[in-house]
Amino acid sequence: MVKAKNNGKSSWGVVFSYLSPFKGLLTVICLMSLTSSAASLLQPLIVNDLVDSAGSAQGIGYLPVLIILVLIIGAILNGIQQYFIQKVAESVARDARTQLVRKILRIPLDALEKYTKGDILSRVINDTMLLRRCLTEGFVQSFVGVFTLIGAVIGMFFIDPLLLAISAVISLLAVVSVTMATSKVEKSSAQMQQAVGELSSDVSSVLEASSLVRTENAAGHQFKRLQQKVDNAWLKGIGVARLVALITPISAVAMQITFLVVLGVGGVRVANGIITVGNLVSFVMFLVMMIMPLGYIFGTMSNIAEASGGITRIQEILGIPDEYPEQLETYHENRDIRSILLDNVSFKYGAEPEEGASPYLISGMTLSIAPGEKIAIVGPSGSGKSTLLRLIARLYEISGGNLLYSGTASSDISIPAVRAKIGLVQQESPLILGTLLDNVYISGRGTDSAAAHRILKDLGLEKVLERSGHGVDLNIGGSGTSLSGGEKQRLAIARVILKNPQVYLLDEFTSQLDGISEELVVSVLNNNAAPESTMIMVAHRMSTVVNADMIYVMDHGRIVAQGTHDILMEFSPLYRELVSNQLIH
Repeated sequence: MVKAKNNGKSSWGVVFSYLSPFKGLLTVICLMSLTSSAASLLQPLIVNDLVDSAGSAQGIGYLPVLIILVLIIGAILNGIQQYFIQKVAESVARDARTQLVRKILRIPLDALEKYTKGDILSRVINDTMLLRRCLTEGFVQSFVGVFTLIGAVIGMFFIDPLLLAISAVISLLAVVSVTMATSKVEKSSAQMQQAVGELSSDVSSVLEASSLVRTENAAGHQFKRLQQKVDNAWLKGIGVARLVALITPISAVAMQITFLVVLGVGGVRVANGIITVGNLVSFVMFLVMMIMPLGYIFGTMSNIAEASGGITRIQEILGIPDEYPEQLETYHENRDIRSILLDNVSFKYGAEPEEGASPYLISGMTLSIAPGEKIAIVGPSGSGKSTLLRLIARLYEISGGNLLYSGTASSDISIPAVRAKIGLVQQESPLILGTLLDNVYISGRGTDSAAAHRILKDLGLEKVLERSGHGVDLNIGGSGTSLSGGEKQRLAIARVILKNPQVYLLDEFTSQLDGISEELVVSVLNNNAAPESTMIMVAHRMSTVVNADMIYVMDHGRIVAQGTHDILMEFSPLYRELVSNQLIH
């Protein structure tokens, strides 16, 4: 099993790495914020002069106009700055989603199968939304606000150092308290995001089995099960909210105490003639400017703590190594892989086996397939037949032994080069959201509507092609919901035929077809497959099995017998049992 690498970055480090591509825009935001901060810092100075000169002979003069102008400039800059901040946050969410989508399409299949579909969706959608939120709610402002904070502190120092010292002590106590609270928020947030991921997984599985739920009258039971997941996510969310709720009062109380103390002490100092009324008003305005950045900083600490659970889940997926370098996808070596040799191959994955059980799904497998040979693989359920096909297709990598393609070790051939020459029809015939043509040419390469229409028609899908008059552009819905099981299988076979591979891997490719449809499909397949192509078929249909050049019987991950139908009926008890129990029929 491939494990995610721990890159050692903290949540803050991850956020900064996402912001790195936007240095230019962030610089503009900072410059605008500096200008806005300067405009804001001018206000207390103007008000100070305004208050102190109100009763003087010179009067207030141009000061009201100046303060209005400063307010307007600050408001305009803040509006533009807010737009840029939102743009950066949306861009970061886009980049995180892009990275996740790219990664889930490129990590090894056995690593991907550790996660449920709902959990993956939760990471792509919900966790990236948390990342976006922590950037829009004060993150950038908290760093830019440092300039305002410094300017305010300098202004306060020149007005009254004593009042500044009192304000600083109270603010420092608040910072320490908030820091302690956010450490607990991070842990609770991770638990909450895990609960949301589990809920998403369960809802996804129930939606996929919606017809089964209805036919079994299981809606009530499934609702209760999902309600437990909903309640668990709610409880975890309440836990986070409870901790976050502690941060807001700490900040609010600190601000209120600071104001009260400053007004009280400042009033006494005004009465004693140490400072003027204008000085006190100006100091209070500077105090507000100091407290606002602190509020942003407290909010950012809380938001980062909340988002840390989602950030960790995002990084867990991104830390899984790709199964091959991306550049190899567009470079396919011109290899001949029609000859396949498995030499003492073993394979294991997943959870640890029960005590006494073998961890290997495939063990000591030796199998030689000549170019152009057509072989059938049979065996009881769980014997490793589908796993064998996945090993040949390099969906899984062997754990031991050797896998050779035309005499070349699998380790010496790139994965895309092998898959470019292989056509796999899976038992469940998975489809993507889109049209018939999208699913026939799923790689987007070599699209030929006329060829697709011809093959689909030959395979007996003319009624599907005639639906709504859209032909191969018919939208089949999510996972092919508008198609029957047999239609899905024929669509998968059409995809493989049009790919014209050197090796056909057919996993129960006619399991959902009736006898007439099966005969048609096999005929179309044989007529279109190159004579020198190799076919490896996992099958339970007697007509498929008996026509193979060689039949291999699998049991518990091993080849236990091989031969023609007649030879196996005479010498293989397991094969006879499969036939007599109609597992081959």
